[in-house]
Amino acid sequence: MAETKAAAARTVRQNQRRGTAPPAELPDDPAVFAGRQAELAQLRDEVGRPALGGDDEAARCRVLIVAGRRGSGRTALAVRFARTVAADYPDGQFFVRMSEPGGEPVPVDCAAEILLDALGEPRPPAPLPDPDADPGDRPGSSGPAALREALAGRQVLLVLDDVRKAEQVEALLPPGDGCLVVAVTSGPLTGLTDARPVVIGGLGASAATAVLVAHAGDTRIVCDPVAARTLAETLACHPMALCLVGGWLRARPRASVTDVLRLLAAQAAESPRVVLAKRPGAAEPGVEPLLRAFDLVRDGLPAQAATLLRLLTLAPGGVTDPRTASALLGCPVDAAAVHLATLAEQQLLRPVGRDGRHELPECLREPLAALLAGDRPAETELARARLLERLTRLLTACCHQLAPGAGPAPDPLPGPLRFGGSAEAWRWLDAELPVLREALDTAAADGALDGLAMRLATALVRALPLWAGGAQPVAADLYALHGTVLELALRGRLHRQQAAALVNLGDLHATAGEHRRALERYRSALGPARAADDHVAVCRILEAVAGAFRASGDLVRAADWYGRALGLRRRRGEQADEVRLLVRLAAVHSAQGRMGDALKDYRAAAALHRRLGDPAGAVGATLGAARVQELAGHPDQAVRTLRDALEEARGLAGAPGVRLRTQVLLRSAELLERTGDAEGGRARREQAAALGLPQVRRSQEEAAHQAVTE
Repeated sequence: MAETKAAAARTVRQNQRRGTAPPAELPDDPAVFAGRQAELAQLRDEVGRPALGGDDEAARCRVLIVAGRRGSGRTALAVRFARTVAADYPDGQFFVRMSEPGGEPVPVDCAAEILLDALGEPRPPAPLPDPDADPGDRPGSSGPAALREALAGRQVLLVLDDVRKAEQVEALLPPGDGCLVVAVTSGPLTGLTDARPVVIGGLGASAATAVLVAHAGDTRIVCDPVAARTLAETLACHPMALCLVGGWLRARPRASVTDVLRLLAAQAAESPRVVLAKRPGAAEPGVEPLLRAFDLVRDGLPAQAATLLRLLTLAPGGVTDPRTASALLGCPVDAAAVHLATLAEQQLLRPVGRDGRHELPECLREPLAALLAGDRPAETELARARLLERLTRLLTACCHQLAPGAGPAPDPLPGPLRFGGSAEAWRWLDAELPVLREALDTAAADGALDGLAMRLATALVRALPLWAGGAQPVAADLYALHGTVLELALRGRLHRQQAAALVNLGDLHATAGEHRRALERYRSALGPARAADDHVAVCRILEAVAGAFRASGDLVRAADWYGRALGLRRRRGEQADEVRLLVRLAAVHSAQGRMGDALKDYRAAAALHRRLGDPAGAVGATLGAARVQELAGHPDQAVRTLRDALEEARGLAGAPGVRLRTQVLLRSAELLERTGDAEGGRARREQAAALGLPQVRRSQEEAAHQAVTE
């Protein structure tokens, strides 16, 4: 399906301002890939085989399953296979991870939005959630349906990594047989019809040796092939275990393969109870070789690098860079970069992109989390606090870089943490926005650092519209953020923040046309605002309630609430706000047919504008009074009022005065024409045309055309 012009423009605009790669770009070919030739051949054969269903069944997207334990090289196999068949799918090859770093499945709505962004297609607007609705009755996102529609007729390859359940795949399958989906999982995905599973286990002996050579160099392996083969067998030819041991050898040029075997034998001599306590999950079949290699590498790390390795399980999104690592460890950025390089050299981290970011292999996350649980809780909480503080300061500095005049300048950051310009700030925000959201969700759920979480949430509320730039619907995302602020405010009994969050939620409902729900939010905000003795917020809420009643058609209550707000503004002496409310109240009275009250309000507004030194505002209020007089059946009075408005407008100089006089003249012309004085109306239009504004000439042409038509 051809890309729409709006979607193409959005994609170009985003790429120009951010300079980032597509969000679901297929990873590079694995740097080390050995063996698996039989599995690759099996996957190629499965693509060419006919579907398992009958001939009368409709053609559907082919699904291949790569099944294996974490650390078995299943993702590397899927990526290598995708690279070999990429030419057969010219419309795109995309990669999406279907599980969170903690192991929870990624919602199909999120995966669909990622793929729609990668395809350059607009996301469907997400409805605002209804907290009072039954979870089973809440409408789901239309993202998966939009994705299936976008993929129809295209030839696209999707690699879905770490799939947890069949529903994650089924919801994204496009119609037709032009696309291919490769699902990477740890076990069978029952419920997927016509799925082609390829199960992988350990490597062969020669491939295992090749992995050791790739990571440790060939000299020590070739000089002692018997010991190398024994090492591979000791580790059950487990790919990730071999990578770890190879990295350990690379970091120690003087160590031999025999040294590794000796250390592994010393581990095996420990009692089973100690082994199981030291290595969480060691009782799971096939995991013991990986944990033995992990223990070997971890025990040889420098103290700070080992501490950082445990703390990296706290990194939101499972991805870290030197800035994040320095916050977790409490060290300079340069030192953190050195520690990350040390961990990456020994295969304990994997690079993500080319900007210095790294991620933990998923197979190491569980044992590292168990080790972190044994640390002192105070130290872990301090690391969390440093991370939240760092993320908030970076986000605040990023927002200031993107919109310098939108708020006060933040405190300057140290040199290594500063952004070099708006382009670098865009790239950072693009990459880190999911990380920031997860950090906030984790902190809010934990409840121990609510103050820092509130600061981060406030910064995110400011950053999200800047990041979207009007190109994507973000109302649902903002709604979730304000909901988090409300949760934190309720927990901390922060009345001012609670009222602000409720008003913001109400504004989102009002923008979406959900005025009943907006009213509920606004009226709920009154209590906290009064408890905080925040009169400014109370006035704002009273006006919002009145506006919601007006938008929903309840003019009686709208007038009542506007009157309450007006009384409060008068008591506080806030005349600029008072005059605005007088005009709104006049409009409501006019809509109710209460012309006397409306005329009184407009005249009071005009008088107050004059006292405030705003003649233009006075003319505008006088125009409103003239309109009310006409609607009340007194056109002669309206003509006199417009004459007074014209005299007042003549006292204004410059272009604003010209525009205002033009407006009054045109309004007078329309009124005279409606009362049957065509000659007087023509004279007023000629006077307006003499002022030389282009819109006046257009109005004259439209009036002439209407006269001819009639």
